Amino acid sequence: MFYLSRGEKVALVLLLVLLLAGASTLTYAKRRHGGRQTAEPILAPAPTDARGRQMAIRVSGAVSMPGVYGLPAGARLRDAISVAGGATERADLRDLDLSVRLRDGERVLVPYRVHVPVAEHEQVPVEPIGGAISLNRASKQELESLPGIGPVYAEQIIAYRLKKMREEGAGFQSTDELLNIPGIGPRRFAAVKDLVAP
Repeated sequence: MFYLSRGEKVALVLLLVLLLAGASTLTYAKRRHGGRQTAEPILAPAPTDARGRQMAIRVSGAVSMPGVYGLPAGARLRDAISVAGGATERADLRDLDLSVRLRDGERVLVPYRVHVPVAEHEQVPVEPIGGAISLNRASKQELESLPGIGPVYAEQIIAYRLKKMREEGAGFQSTDELLNIPGIGPRRFAAVKDLVAP
């Protein structure tokens, strides 16, 4: 017959208690997890195309949380703004087509509303450089005189140059930088490129 010492009996009882406690904890956790899956609504994943592709989109400017976000292929501009926390109160969405589809690696820049100071309107006209209007020195009125550049684009050009001067210490380095301004695409740029200079 097999006999156990008192210490061995205590150790055996403790081992059995631990095993039973572990088994009941595991069972409880499984039931709780299973119950939660059926009781709580499951959020649907972001829609993807038939191949499940994702795009990386950089969102900056007048949004609550600028950054790089993963969006499903076929996502639109409004989706990118939404995932970045939405547009701020200072955003200017007037010239943005929120229904446009985005491409992988694209950068979305949500422009700020521009309040041009009175002094900017009252600048003394400068002599054009070689017959061209200087993007770094032109007044709002001079910029508005360019084909396809109305008050909104003129303000955005001025805001862009002021931002570059603040952040980089220099304004326009090239006329090609006009393409960085939302709404100025290849066609509008082609109409003004020979009429402007940095």
